[in-house]
Amino acid sequence: MMTEKEITQEQVNQLVEDAAYLQDEADALQYVIDNVPYEVKPPGKRSIAEILLLIDHAQLSYFRPIMEETVKSKRPTHIDNFTHYEDSFEFDGEVNNIQKILRKISKHRVGFVNSIKEISLIDWETVIYEDNNPILLFNFMQEMIQFERRMLKEIANRAMVYSKEKENRREIESRRDRQQTNNNSDNSADKPTRK
Repeated sequence: MMTEKEITQEQVNQLVEDAAYLQDEADALQYVIDNVPYEVKPPGKRSIAEILLLIDHAQLSYFRPIMEETVKSKRPTHIDNFTHYEDSFEFDGEVNNIQKILRKISKHRVGFVNSIKEISLIDWETVIYEDNNPILLFNFMQEMIQFERRMLKEIANRAMVYSKEKENRREIESRRDRQQTNNNSDNSADKPTRK
């Protein structure tokens, strides 16, 4: 991987904006999450609640500590010295308060974005090592953004599918009700009147 690249302020600004997106998304989800089956786990996949917890865990236990060590340490940072967030993530299957989780994600992201803003331009060009391959700190942090985008896209897709299914169910019930009403009025019209 090429590391002889100069990082511009515009790129850093974009990274900050992209990182702040998670906070906006967590804030927006607070208004709709209760209408979505966030605890349902599709076969072979995580539930929406689990995905949200994984995003927060990845930031707190992996991306942020690596970023901070890279900036503070005089010696090169080796990513292999950190347990990957997928390997350290634990989920007991219970979600006590999804709103609280979203507020925590939002709060953690505010702190994270502030710490990103404090990193000098030259530090973004610091080389870190992933399996002994050099990678710029900036590129490593972009990996976090890409991971989050994939996860948020999955949540959005699931919410959309659920919303369509709910709409279809309403439509079917509405048709059934209309049919029932028509059948009832047809039946009463068929009844012979007594003289």
